Amino acid sequence: MLKQFFTLIICSILVLSCSYIEQHTKREPVQKIDTIVDFNTVDSYPLFPNCADIPSKEKQQICFQMEMSQHIYASLKEFEFSVTDSINDTILVKLKIDSFGKTTLSNIQKSLKISELIPQFDSIVKVSLQNLPTLQPAIKRAMPVTTEFTLPIVLKN
Repeated sequence: MLKQFFTLIICSILVLSCSYIEQHTKREPVQKIDTIVDFNTVDSYPLFPNCADIPSKEKQQICFQMEMSQHIYASLKEFEFSVTDSINDTILVKLKIDSFGKTTLSNIQKSLKISELIPQFDSIVKVSLQNLPTLQPAIKRAMPVTTEFTLPIVLKN
């Protein structure tokens, strides 16, 4: 009888201790990490030095586009183009801003008419990009990333 009593006490202690251990070793919920990355957007656009103080992301993008356009248009105004035909065309300039803030020319998409009338256009755009200040690169998940932008340039005379 004594043997059965001790066996019953040991079994009940084991059962109670297992439930006690189970209660005190609850697992913390695992924090899920977002592994889906949208490569078409950035958290912060590349910035010229005077656009860095703007708080809104949308206004920073507009400031960047305006500054880039003004810089390229100012470079184009320095040159005098003499053409015989009338021009009303849009040229698409694809720019790459690397993770260090350096701007390079990726591609210029223009019509054959523009190529014939203004053959030096590509070199003028390249020179104007060399004169750009170093930009703050675009930011994605707190890391600088390379971005590409297409800047339309409208030519009319």
